[in-house]
Amino acid sequence: MSKLKTILDEIKQVFGIKLADSDLGKSKTEKKAKKSIVQIHEQEFDKPLDQLHKATGKLVFGDTNKPLHNIQLELWDRDIGTPGDYLGRGATDYNGQFTIYYDPDKAGFLDQPDLELRLLENRISFDSDNQPVSTYRIAYTIKGDDNVTQKVYDFGTCTVPYWLYKPDSHFARLFFSELEGTPDDYSVGRTLQGYDAASGLVPIKAKHVITNTLHPDQPSLPEIQAAYPPNLTIKLDRKNPGYTRSDEYFVLRVLSGMNPCLLKRNKQNPNQFKAAFNWDNYEKDNDHDLNNVEAFFELKDNNLVVTAITVQSRYPDSLSPHSPLKDPVTYNPKDGEKWLQAKRIFRTNSFFAAEMIEHYIKAHLQMEQYTIAAFRNLRKNPVRLILAPHVKSLVNINQRADEVLVSPTIGLVTTNGPLTPDSVVQICKESMATYDWKGWKPRQPLCESHTFAKIANLYWQVLTEYLDAFFANYQDEIVKEWVEIHRLSDDLVQHSVAYQPHQPCGSAADSDYDWYDHNELDNSDIPRVTVNGTVKATRPVTTSDQPQETDIDNLKQLCRYVIFHITLWHSWVNDAQADEGGEIFYNSLALRGGSFGSEDDPAIAPNILESTNLIYMVNVLTAIKYGYILKNEDDDIPQELRTILARYKKEFADLNYEIGNIRALINV
Repeated sequence: MSKLKTILDEIKQVFGIKLADSDLGKSKTEKKAKKSIVQIHEQEFDKPLDQLHKATGKLVFGDTNKPLHNIQLELWDRDIGTPGDYLGRGATDYNGQFTIYYDPDKAGFLDQPDLELRLLENRISFDSDNQPVSTYRIAYTIKGDDNVTQKVYDFGTCTVPYWLYKPDSHFARLFFSELEGTPDDYSVGRTLQGYDAASGLVPIKAKHVITNTLHPDQPSLPEIQAAYPPNLTIKLDRKNPGYTRSDEYFVLRVLSGMNPCLLKRNKQNPNQFKAAFNWDNYEKDNDHDLNNVEAFFELKDNNLVVTAITVQSRYPDSLSPHSPLKDPVTYNPKDGEKWLQAKRIFRTNSFFAAEMIEHYIKAHLQMEQYTIAAFRNLRKNPVRLILAPHVKSLVNINQRADEVLVSPTIGLVTTNGPLTPDSVVQICKESMATYDWKGWKPRQPLCESHTFAKIANLYWQVLTEYLDAFFANYQDEIVKEWVEIHRLSDDLVQHSVAYQPHQPCGSAADSDYDWYDHNELDNSDIPRVTVNGTVKATRPVTTSDQPQETDIDNLKQLCRYVIFHITLWHSWVNDAQADEGGEIFYNSLALRGGSFGSEDDPAIAPNILESTNLIYMVNVLTAIKYGYILKNEDDDIPQELRTILARYKKEFADLNYEIGNIRALINV
């Protein structure tokens, strides 16, 4: 029965994708998006103000009871079976209070209005003259009384379930209903791109799953690999056989691959470095190997050269944290096949850490706290124009990422990787406990071939120029609506995780080495705040309703930090997934059977289902090509950013990087 269910589930997924990608499916998606749009009517009254009625009330957030400020409102007469009648408009003030004047005669002849309050959420885009244009949709409705005759009608204090924080969550996460989804939809273009990306890949995986269900030893790993598009390593080796297994390519990926490692420098010899992954603190699963690894490098003539790799393995039954370990063994380039295998083990550790930490935690999970705070608080302040095009869709994709990456039962990281689901959660907590915007900037280049660091610093310069220009144009309005920034800052701090001093995951204490660069590491000398006895990881931008001397610079830094991680960092990590994990013989999230073995040994590689699932997922997650800064498909990226970024096209190209590849948001 279970085999039949597996086969039917795969067939269902194939047909589901095909239907969604059809003209009928696309038509339904487009109609759904159009249906949610509400256009604001001009408010016109033929009567003097003293002859009008008015509706009053107060709106508060459903989770904190804090005022829901600056939200646009419409008042309607609710008619059963026929379209309602528009009565008037208004907005809440900073106390959440509102007053809307209306003419009861607008309800119709001999009809007393049945009042309904509609909360409107707007999305801002820019027209051809670079002027902001708002499009509104109904976010929530509040039903008032029927047949209202009094001149002043009070809705009272109404709690609104608007961008609520998930209760009892260790992280700042959005509370949402499984049935209703998130309050932030994908654009239609992104949705259709998703169907296009998956439509060619779902049938491949489905065929493999069905075949394996019927014949447990099939298909073979080479057959699985051949069914999917060739990735970067396969293409490179076709031109130059063996290049991707070379020491030169190994160093390039350590410095500038999907996981651009932050290296440590030897305190006694400044030309010696190492990158390490240590998992002693975590519980291992039963199916995969877990190895601590260290790769050692030497700086020669401004180029980094790998000199040795140390591997320390767990015993097969060493599952618990701090279990007994085998003696470490060190390999060097003279060790032939063992050297190639040691490099593969290091790559596997780096790829697993990249998928879990650099991709899911640092980009997706970390950025949700900024996204929720922005949508809850930014409506009139121009900073919204900076952040909104980048934070939109993030909570939507994060709900999907929770499932496909870290779900205990089907997540790529938790099922294909070597750690238990509880250990993955533990690493999420430890990582988030040290992340913060304050004082952060990109690492400095270590050597001539350190292209990631060079590109990151160049992009940081772009963002600095962009934000300086934007703030110069809008500073008066930013200061005028500073209350929104204060409330955003308060939300960030109050819902931040507790601060916990911690070395970046994968690094054990080592008195002989220290980080070669501390720019991206937390500076514990910068003060933090304590809320209800808990020291918070995220520091405040401001502590008052009027900006203090350093608050504007704080706000610029927060915006720069958020935009950097959502755009360049996520683009770098996400789009390299297929490069690193698209060839099962080159890389995977974990190895088996002792880890040391030839690439074509199926007992060492991931099993059949894990192999097809990995290649399928990394291809899907890189195939969706929608939402780029320069393409500006949704017309909501401020012109200043696009202009300044385009100005640096040659400088990026000289580093072999195409700026058109920088995604504007996290929607994959």
